[in-house]
Amino acid sequence: MNLVGIDISIDSTGLSILRDSELILCNFTVQKRSVGWIKKTMDYVDYEFVNYTYKDIDNYTESEIMKLREYDHVTDKIYQKIVGNINKKEKTMIAIEGYNFSTRNTNSLIDIVTFSTLLRMKLLSIIGLEKIIILSPMTVKSLACEMSYGYTTNKNGKKIVNKNTSGVSGGKFDKKHMLEAFINMKGSDKLSLLLNKYKDDLLKLKNVPKPWDDIIDSTFLCKTLEY
Repeated sequence: MNLVGIDISIDSTGLSILRDSELILCNFTVQKRSVGWIKKTMDYVDYEFVNYTYKDIDNYTESEIMKLREYDHVTDKIYQKIVGNINKKEKTMIAIEGYNFSTRNTNSLIDIVTFSTLLRMKLLSIIGLEKIIILSPMTVKSLACEMSYGYTTNKNGKKIVNKNTSGVSGGKFDKKHMLEAFINMKGSDKLSLLLNKYKDDLLKLKNVPKPWDDIIDSTFLCKTLEY
């Protein structure tokens, strides 16, 4: 079974593919090759560098049309990356993080819906697709907390997810909590080994830099499919 996790973002989509027990990490980013963390992780992450031109077009109509064309191009590259890396003899399951409706920027939300819809439609055409699941951001955080810190059950058998070591419940996790949760799992996959290599530097930072946040989210999404 091919397991695919996608953290969709216009500027930095994280893509994790588990194929034949091998974890493949990809990132579609507007950042440059010279950015520090990009350079450090080039041997571990398959980067695709994205350049949008619609932002430089003054005419509104032309800008919106170019935006659609460029979104179509980038989502096609994501689709092709998935198709090119899965085992075509196996079925494929895909987990995608849903929309964050709490965003204050309406234009950004409209754009991400457009971008995400283009990609979702293409994913439906993957041969051997078993299913696509779409998880809310809160659900992804809660599952990350559960996978990392475990859970207990009450007398009625209802699952009670443990909090992290700082007492924060999964639904309230931020990017730093997600980083800490992944490191805490002490896995042996490519991302776990990569994070272990740089964890001292990363944990000192106030905010989780890209591409780490998107790749961590996409890998957690991937892991939900086998959890």
